[in-house]
Amino acid sequence: MPSTNVAAEVTIVGAMKRKSIFKNNSQNIDAAFIEAGLPEKVLLVPLDFAKSTHYACFCDGLGRYLRQAFTVKNNKEGLDYLVERIEATRKSRAIRDKRHVIVGGEDSASYTRNFMQRLGELGYLAVRLSSCEVHRQAESVDSSTDRTALRAIAKTMLNRDARPIDGHDVYNELRALTRQRRRIVHLNTAVKNRIHTHADRLFPGFLAKDSALAPFSRASLELMSKPSFGAVSISRKNEKTLEQLLKRHGTPRSVEVASALKQQARDSIPADKDSARLSAYILAGELELFRALESNLQTLDKECARLLARTPEAFVTSIKGIGITLTSSVCAESGSLAQVTRADSLNAYAGIVPKVKQTGGPESEAKIRGRRRSFNRVLKDYTMQAGNHLYLHGPEELMQDAVRRKLVGKAVDTAMARRFLRIARALCKNHFIYLPTHLRGQNASSQERVQYILDTWPALLVKWKRLGLHEEAFASENPLGQWRLIMQEIHDIDLPL
Repeated sequence: MPSTNVAAEVTIVGAMKRKSIFKNNSQNIDAAFIEAGLPEKVLLVPLDFAKSTHYACFCDGLGRYLRQAFTVKNNKEGLDYLVERIEATRKSRAIRDKRHVIVGGEDSASYTRNFMQRLGELGYLAVRLSSCEVHRQAESVDSSTDRTALRAIAKTMLNRDARPIDGHDVYNELRALTRQRRRIVHLNTAVKNRIHTHADRLFPGFLAKDSALAPFSRASLELMSKPSFGAVSISRKNEKTLEQLLKRHGTPRSVEVASALKQQARDSIPADKDSARLSAYILAGELELFRALESNLQTLDKECARLLARTPEAFVTSIKGIGITLTSSVCAESGSLAQVTRADSLNAYAGIVPKVKQTGGPESEAKIRGRRRSFNRVLKDYTMQAGNHLYLHGPEELMQDAVRRKLVGKAVDTAMARRFLRIARALCKNHFIYLPTHLRGQNASSQERVQYILDTWPALLVKWKRLGLHEEAFASENPLGQWRLIMQEIHDIDLPL
C-alpha cells in the first residue's frame, strides 16, 4: 500500500489554494472616488457612442459640468483630441492621477471597443455602463436625443453604477470562444435539419433513429456525398462493395448493416427524377457546409479546453458525467468560481432560484414568484444541462439525491443545477478533484482516498486525451498538473499520462 500522510496533503493543497494565479487588479469606480479624497478631484467623461462621431462632456464627482457636450471622431484623430482635452482639464483641476479620470459609456459595440481599450491603456479608468440602468436615468422615455442620452450616462456614472471594461484575461477569452461555439452549434443544427429534409426525399428513413446505419456517422456522410445517393442506387449497389465502404469508415458489424441497409432501401418509396435531381444538388452544398461547421466546432472545443486547463475550473471535469465542453461554457459565463463570495449570488445570476417577495410584517408569508427579470440566460442553460448530467450520469450519491428529490415532488432540475455550482465552486477554491462525502475532511480514511484517486484517474485522463491535450492539461504549471505532482509525491503513487 502506498504511503499516506493526510496532514502533509492538507498543508500542501492549502498552499495551492492560497496561491492565486488569477488576480483581478482592475480598479472600480468606487475606489477611484476613495483615492481621490474629494469628489471634485474626480473627472467624469461620459461618452454617447456612435459609429463615426461620439458625444462627450466633462463633469466632476459632484455632478457639476466642466465642459458641455462636444463631438469626438471615432478615429485616431478624435482619440488624440479627447486625450488632449482631458489632460488640459485634469491639470487645470489639479487632478494628480490619471486613474481619477473615469471615461465611460454604454456597453461598447464592436466599433467602439478599440477606442475604449486605448483609453484604458493610456492610464484612464475606462468603464462600461448597463444600458438598462442608463435608460432608467433618462429624463423622458418618449423622446431622446444624443445630448439627453449623454446626460443619462453622466447620471449613471455619478451613481457609480459602472464596471471596468473587460480586459484580456483567460475568462474573457474563454467567453468569446464558448459563445462563438454556441452560435456555430445553432447553425449546425439548422444545417442538419435541412440535410434531413433532402435526405428523406432521396432515401426516406435513411437518417431516422431506427435506420440500419447510424445517422451522421462517417459512413452515412460518405454515402450522402455520392452524386447518385438515393434509395434506388443503394438497393442496386453490390452488397460486398457496400460492406467494404462501411467497414472502411468505421461501421461496426458492417456485413449485417450492409444487408439491412439494402433491404431498407428496397422497402422505401423513391423520389421522382426531377425532385431527386434538385434535392441531390441542395444536399451536396449542405454537406459541405456541415463538414465546415463540424471542423470549426472541433477547433473551438480544443481551444476552449486549452484555456480551461489554465484555470482552477479544470478540477470540475473530475466530476463524473461533466465534460470539458460543458465545464468551459459554465466557467466562461460565471467567471472565476474561486472568487465568488456567496453561492446565493451565483445562483441568482444563473437564474436557478425563484423570485421571492415578502412584505406586510412578519405575519405575512413570503411569496415565491416566477423567474427573475434579470439573469444570465446562457449560464442558466449550461447549469441546467450540468444538473441534468448529474441526475443521469453523475456520481452515485448525487444520482440518489436527485431520485430522492424527485420522489418527494421537488424541482430536480434546478436543485441539481444549484448543487453543481456549489460543488464546482468548492473544487475551484480547494484545488482538488471531486471526492465522495465519506472521503472528505480530516477524519476520512487516507487509504480509501488514495484508492479512489487511483480508480478515477483513468476516467479523468481520458476526457483530456480525447482532445489530445492531456500532456498540456497536466503540465506542472497548470492546476491539474500541480495536483497530480503533489498526489504522486505525498502518497508515493503513480498517475501515468
